[in-house]
Amino acid sequence: MSYSEALLENLTDDSSLRINQQSNARLQVLLIDFMVAARAGKIARGECKNQRVNVGSELAINSSFLDLDDIDWTVMTHPGSIIWSALLDSLYLKPQFATRFPLAAMAGYRTSASAAKFFGTNHRKKWHVTTTAGALASATTSCVFQNLSKTQHLTALRSTSSNMGGIAIADRRTGAAIFNRAAATSLGLLAAHYSAGNLPSAIEIWEGERGILQLFSITEEAATMLDGVSTTSLRLFPYNGFVQSLVYAITNLSESNCGELVELQIGVNAITNDLVDGSIGGNYWDLKHSAASAWQIKDVTRSVEASPKVLAKIRVEVIDIPVSGAEVRVKTVSGTSSLRVEVAPGSKFGAPDHDLWQLAKWQRLIGEEIHLAREFSSELMGGQIDSKTIAALYKFLI
Repeated sequence: MSYSEALLENLTDDSSLRINQQSNARLQVLLIDFMVAARAGKIARGECKNQRVNVGSELAINSSFLDLDDIDWTVMTHPGSIIWSALLDSLYLKPQFATRFPLAAMAGYRTSASAAKFFGTNHRKKWHVTTTAGALASATTSCVFQNLSKTQHLTALRSTSSNMGGIAIADRRTGAAIFNRAAATSLGLLAAHYSAGNLPSAIEIWEGERGILQLFSITEEAATMLDGVSTTSLRLFPYNGFVQSLVYAITNLSESNCGELVELQIGVNAITNDLVDGSIGGNYWDLKHSAASAWQIKDVTRSVEASPKVLAKIRVEVIDIPVSGAEVRVKTVSGTSSLRVEVAPGSKFGAPDHDLWQLAKWQRLIGEEIHLAREFSSELMGGQIDSKTIAALYKFLI
């Protein structure tokens, strides 16, 4: 069996999924964060007037609309906006499977991370891996939720594989990222629906000059299984994901460096430097603006308009550091200090600082309605939810 087929076979093995107290708690936080982002996206977009809306795609749009959804830095994907959207769509159509909700969520995160790892770095240069791996995750989530057979699940994954897409040249700083999440969610759900009817799928899709491996620049030589849940982080601060470490480092240094700023030297990964140059997407996608804001406000949970005086003192260079990291050197009239952060904050669920930042994010986005997101999450992860609550949940999110 080829590595590619081994990957799909392994992803259909529900028996290897293990939900313990830790993973359940982590999934619950990820679900709350999804619902907060989706609720905030709904508020920003306005009430959906289309009564025949595609639930999954609409949820994917809302949850990614403000670019605040979760991120797995180990494989560079945003899994939650697709997985939870597919799962809630499946719940809406088939509430009788509600007890399988936690298992399906775990399966979705596993598929997203494992597929993205298999696709590899060459793939990510040409394709939006959130979209390609995410489409497979959507299919898995729906298949596991409906308790489809391994054969049906495999059909869904093959069907999805032969139709996934999302070219990287479609800039993520524009609407491409939002649409791609919706498209991936819809494709996976369609594949699950198709396979549930015991319809056939393409089989010989991987090898050869027209096969998926070559077309999608996939060079991985092993079908490694990753759980995805333990490696997925929240984007906690009101800045784009690539500068989370940057604003954290600057805020820390600002607390111990008094006096007027002389110079702020910033080192980032080449990818970050290219993407967050402010050429597209406004201040949200401007590394220097984010840095100046963090220095001025001295609070990672808030952002302000950058001062031209501070902007003029910022210097940026490309260094050898993970894409989520940053190295900052601050020079003031009173001295110089530096800080290197290689792993972006947002993964240490339950840590005091993380919980404070998490709460600040949720309150900033939806205020007192946090309690509703928490209640919905608790019922869903408990596998017990009635039709009245389901109706209230969709009114909350769509």
